Amino acid sequence: MTVKAGGVSLKITVEHISTGENEIVLKCRQLDSEIQKILAYLKESMEKLVAQKDGEKFLLLSDEVFYVESVDNKTFIYTKDAVMESQDSLFFIENKYSNMGLVRIGKSQLVNLHHIKKLKSIINSRIEVTLESGDRLVVSRHFACTFKSRLGIEN
Repeated sequence: MTVKAGGVSLKITVEHISTGENEIVLKCRQLDSEIQKILAYLKESMEKLVAQKDGEKFLLLSDEVFYVESVDNKTFIYTKDAVMESQDSLFFIENKYSNMGLVRIGKSQLVNLHHIKKLKSIINSRIEVTLESGDRLVVSRHFACTFKSRLGIEN
């Protein structure tokens, strides 16, 4: 398969193997900014968020996170079936994982774009988001334009 990214054509080959370890090989003429972005994305996608629940620490991949919320100066991470606490601030998580789909939807919430099931416009230019988990969140009108842009939806 060939895809165009930033005016550059990239050939992508996927081989299925029955044994052994998953492997990614990047072949490039030079280590340009497009290849560096791909490498950064791969590295970031493997980084884990540290969360706590019932005195235990858990390491979560960003795609396990459905949304993040700050309440009373505490940060909570919501997964498909658990709520955990993080020592990191909402701002820190937003900046570190924004490339992985976490986007701010309100003063105290981030949502993972990859777990959105449906959207509904509601009064005052806000958007109701329903996640795959069934949770419903509201995108404030202040963050609605950025949210739509990240989803690739025209305003």
